[in-house]
Amino acid sequence: MFATAPATHYHQMMKLYVITDIHDQPTPEQCLSARLPPGHDRTRLSLNALSGRPKLNGEALHRHLFMHGGIEETVRVLGQTLKDGAVGLGYSAGGTAIWRAAAAGSSFSAIFCVSSTRLRDEATIATPNFVFFGADDPGKPSPEWLATVPAHWTVFDAAPHDYYRHPESDAAQQTCTQIAQALT
Repeated sequence: MFATAPATHYHQMMKLYVITDIHDQPTPEQCLSARLPPGHDRTRLSLNALSGRPKLNGEALHRHLFMHGGIEETVRVLGQTLKDGAVGLGYSAGGTAIWRAAAAGSSFSAIFCVSSTRLRDEATIATPNFVFFGADDPGKPSPEWLATVPAHWTVFDAAPHDYYRHPESDAAQQTCTQIAQALT
């Protein structure tokens, strides 16, 4: 069982930017975008490259992003890279980066943030947004945040933080289905 808010639908072909997590995951094969209907122009962007520190990974990249200003550089580079009206799909810290890019004025038609636990510190944005979390993720935002900040949210029972790295999982399949429905 999972809780969800109602969805909105988008009826146009779009540029899709995928922003990875701090481990450069998911792989292109694991990515939810690999299961979306064809026709969207997909571009995969790595958080370490966007932040200007391509050799950082894991916790070192996390520290750089959230303790040393790397997320601001990432948002700046995203703002220069994105095409107006694009769709953003971000995993974990990658979702936080696209949320902040939208808050800073980058024009998205919609963003999808998967296991982006740092969103718990973010405010409402005007960009249509969909957030997904596993109920077993200890860093997921509070029920109060879910009820007031995101436009659309889903929390999947018995799903961990990295459920998106397991495309066969029910949570990953349901996330993909919800994204596909929103994009059709």
